Amino acid sequence: MKNNYLLLVDDPQKLEVLKQNKTSNITFLLPLEGFSVGFNYYFKLDEIKEEAYIFLNRILDNKGIEEFKTLIKDLPTNIKGIVFDDLGILNVLNNNDLKIKKILFLNHFNCNYASINIFLNFVDSVVVSYDITIKEIEEILAKAKKPLVLYTFGLVSIMYSRRLLISNYNTYFQTNEAKTSILKEPITNQKFHILENEYGTVIYPKEPMNALELREKDNVLFNLINTSFINIEDIFEIIQDTTNLKNKYPYEYLSQKETRIKAKEEE
Repeated sequence: MKNNYLLLVDDPQKLEVLKQNKTSNITFLLPLEGFSVGFNYYFKLDEIKEEAYIFLNRILDNKGIEEFKTLIKDLPTNIKGIVFDDLGILNVLNNNDLKIKKILFLNHFNCNYASINIFLNFVDSVVVSYDITIKEIEEILAKAKKPLVLYTFGLVSIMYSRRLLISNYNTYFQTNEAKTSILKEPITNQKFHILENEYGTVIYPKEPMNALELREKDNVLFNLINTSFINIEDIFEIIQDTTNLKNKYPYEYLSQKETRIKAKEEE
């Protein structure tokens, strides 16, 4: 079976190149201006001309929910789906008769088939957590009642805060760090991407997660590829199924140990 890719793209130039070489197994996912955090570029709704999904990962307050209600009143027909993580959005979507795909992406949640199957009563699919083992992912796929989305390649969000962390840092230390920066943690010497906009700050590891071995699994709606900070040549290698890029991108974020919790015995 040919892999279906959901390409998360935050670069207009990269998007144009990908559009020129688009095949039937590629669907674009674009971060929406005003509703997304942690990207290099945010697309306005009226500049999205091709068929695409929109990505909304901003935590919304009451004002944001009202803005979203206004947004979906005039949603163009080329918007085929929405990927989101705020459950307030789910409530709004289920109170409107929108003919679009709804995909729930809760970052570090959706770790077991029981909770996933409950959410699947309300959405078309969910993105499976990347904090669990491949064995656990396979069990979820086998028991999920709808096809799921697997985060297969790219930077993974390890933290999202509504605080303006770079701006606060600049104010306190009287520096001028850019809103898109590389942060070096002094104790471990590990490097991170840190991106800020008016709605908050997102931190990613420096290296992308490579879980391309998840391709070809059954009961999968999309393999999600985050193209941020990935060069176009490597993106084409991925979507053409020609490589697993392990030599260039060896980082495996997926857990190597199963999650086990031992309950304390009652005294």
